[in-house]
Formats: sequence, structure tokens, C-alpha cells
Amino acid sequence: MTWLDLLESAVAARGQAAVARELGYSPTTLSLVRRGRYPGGTDRIEARVLQVLGDVACPFLNQTIPTSQCRRTSLAPVPTSNPKALQHWSACRSCPHFPGDKA
Repeated sequence: MTWLDLLESAVAARGQAAVARELGYSPTTLSLVRRGRYPGGTDRIEARVLQVLGDVACPFLNQTIPTSQCRRTSLAPVPTSNPKALQHWSACRSCPHFPGDKA
């Protein structure tokens, strides 16, 4: 599935205005991108769509999770009060999906 497919799927499910808010772009920008008429490069938009709407295969959970959940878990402060959460957070440190300082 391409990033445009992810975008189209999200817009079909939630509406263009809601997806635009979620991505941090205007509905007009998304409309231009979706119609192939955006006047600039779409590299940043593509990266944001993949970051927010994409999925990753989490090796710790052994299931597919949204990229946003992956980032939230891996970049969170150390969860010292929950042993399972701490194991997951620790596993993130050696995961190939770990965003590191790309927050």
C-alpha cells in the first residue's frame, strides 16, 4: 500500500477535514495532493502520512500496530511502575523501527 493509498483510505473512513487536522495540513493541501495538483514537492507530506497513518510490525507484541502507537511507546519516558510496559519500552531500544532522535 502506497502512502497515497493510506491517505485515500483514511479520508474515506474519517473525512478529509479530520485527516487534514490529524496530519497538520489544511484540507486544501490534501485536496491538491490527492488530485495530483499540489504545486510543490510532496516528500514532507508523504513522510507525515506514513508517520501518522502507517503501520509497523511490532516484534515485541508480535502484531501490526499504527506507527503513531509505536512512536508513542518507544519515545515515552521510562515506565518504571509497570513491568510489562518496561519490557516493551526496553525492547524498543533495539527494534529496527525505533525512531531514536527523529522525534
